[in-house]
Amino acid sequence: MVQVSLSTSTNFDGDLNALVEDQGTALTVRFDLDQPAPTGGLKVYIDSEIEQILNRLDLPAAIANPQVENLNLLATQTNLDNSGLAVEITEGSTFATVTLTIFDNAEPDTVLPETFDGRVDAVFSLLTADQIAAEDQGSITGVGDYTVDPNAASSTVIFADEASQLMDTPEPPTPEPPTTPEPPEPPAPPASNAIQVSLFTGPDYLIEDEGTVSAHAFLATDGIIPEGGLVVSVDAPNLSEFELAGISVEGGEIVAVRDGGFDLRMTEYTTLVNLPIADDGEMEAGETATFSLAAGEGYEIVEDYSGGSFELVDSRGDIPQGNITEPNNIIPLATDTQITAENPAFSGSDSIYFDIGNRYLNEDGTYTYIDYSEDVDVYKVALSAGETITIETFDNEGNPSGFDNGIALQSQIYDAEGNLLQDYTISGFVTPAAPDKLFGGIGPFDENETDSYREFTASEDGEYYIAIGAQNNAQNFFDGAAPFYKPFVPGSGNGNRTTFGNYGIEINLLTEDNPRKTGTPSAPVSNPNVTSPPTLSLNAIPATIDSEGNLTNAVVEHVALGELSAVNFTIQAEGEIPDGGIEFVLNSNANLFDYISLLGQNALPSTIGGQSLGAFYNEDGIPTGVRLRIE
Repeated sequence: MVQVSLSTSTNFDGDLNALVEDQGTALTVRFDLDQPAPTGGLKVYIDSEIEQILNRLDLPAAIANPQVENLNLLATQTNLDNSGLAVEITEGSTFATVTLTIFDNAEPDTVLPETFDGRVDAVFSLLTADQIAAEDQGSITGVGDYTVDPNAASSTVIFADEASQLMDTPEPPTPEPPTTPEPPEPPAPPASNAIQVSLFTGPDYLIEDEGTVSAHAFLATDGIIPEGGLVVSVDAPNLSEFELAGISVEGGEIVAVRDGGFDLRMTEYTTLVNLPIADDGEMEAGETATFSLAAGEGYEIVEDYSGGSFELVDSRGDIPQGNITEPNNIIPLATDTQITAENPAFSGSDSIYFDIGNRYLNEDGTYTYIDYSEDVDVYKVALSAGETITIETFDNEGNPSGFDNGIALQSQIYDAEGNLLQDYTISGFVTPAAPDKLFGGIGPFDENETDSYREFTASEDGEYYIAIGAQNNAQNFFDGAAPFYKPFVPGSGNGNRTTFGNYGIEINLLTEDNPRKTGTPSAPVSNPNVTSPPTLSLNAIPATIDSEGNLTNAVVEHVALGELSAVNFTIQAEGEIPDGGIEFVLNSNANLFDYISLLGQNALPSTIGGQSLGAFYNEDGIPTGVRLRIE
């Protein structure tokens, strides 16, 4: 039986095997085998037992630009709490490596600071199939038969925000968190007695006829709560709009209520106040309720996280079109786009991220909180048979800069019973380009880059639901498996927190007055400094390669996974090519969207001896050609 060894290394300039966020250092994990991997490859598993530690690495960048040797990326799996992963070493290989850059998380982290803030010493251990924890056996599958080299069974990697933290000794374990899972308790506080208090609130809208319960999470950091608790003051000028008799507190108690505010005694580092809106029978006309920390003795206020506000409405239908509020990740609570033939466009902005107000009350009085990339936003449209809508999302430039592929959203479409109506199983991880964005741009925030785009035509009259979620949560897979997300189950899915951030969305009902987008007509080619241009000639070579490597000189419309069909164009220049090259257009009389596969729609055509500059759009805004530079 093959024996496997584990080792890790970083490019940190020092004696420690360390990853430092503000230096952008990288980790290389290496597996060595004492004999070649067997037929079909060998899947091996490592775990650290530190919750979410993998998400302190830049996983999206690794997916977009993998740095691996002898690994099958499609077989990679992460365990339930993202403390470990399984990778498959390719058949016949005697070693394999994967290199991952650290992700520069924003501090402080409000959800899991014991993992994402400060120094963390993670011990990664190589485990065999019989050592996989019971809770991970559903997510880690197919681990092969191997033994572990006892002299290379584990390796320690130090994670830190900055190099100065590497001089620190590891902090002791933190106290057990409260029963409410979000946000968790802070790491063990330093010696300073200047306690920092922050306040997070949610959701954005409180709906009177639904009795929405507002959430107020108080977090104490950088200090020690004194015996008897810490009393903090809150200003709430609209407190009369709430049902004070229904207030509940976890991790503390209300010690005083006054006109326009209250005092809270915090006995835990995280204290949660639940306060329902009052059903006062009065019309709420654009009223806003604010809550903010007030100065007091024994604590300092974290100004950037010092409070929040709620918009008060009588019913869900009173929320203005284009305003999106959590929770909305199941069909019954979908955001109503209210689009009609007379009002065919919907646009708004939301996020795939944790929100303290994105929660669901359970029968036992506890709450289910929606975690990071398990956040799915659902939008409702009412359509008549034959009507077509387009759905496009837009990445926000303010999203984490480490995401070379942006937030990477996907959409699924369901009927009112939750049946999945449209899937792109054959496309796997690939999304179509928007009509005005063929071949994409230079990055996720380029105006020519498609984040996600989809069209849907209703087969019958009815209500339809569009679920927007992270790429590995609300999507289909190469093997045809259903998405992890289930449209009636709050918090379903397995987003693994690999992508999160803010996004914009546009949903359009296509009508005569609201047609499908077209591109901006391309300007004519101009080479003003070229006085004696070369003569160009064109040759086209069609080619189809099947899964066994057989070549046919023809192009086919559909190929199976692992096969390729393409046209290679050869442009020859007769004459001298000036410095800087010659720009020209390889044009056609066809809409290229009718011929280019999904795989090719979001990437510039590859070239040798020249450069692709993007799609050429004719005067009608239809992409008919490719702009090129020959060099």
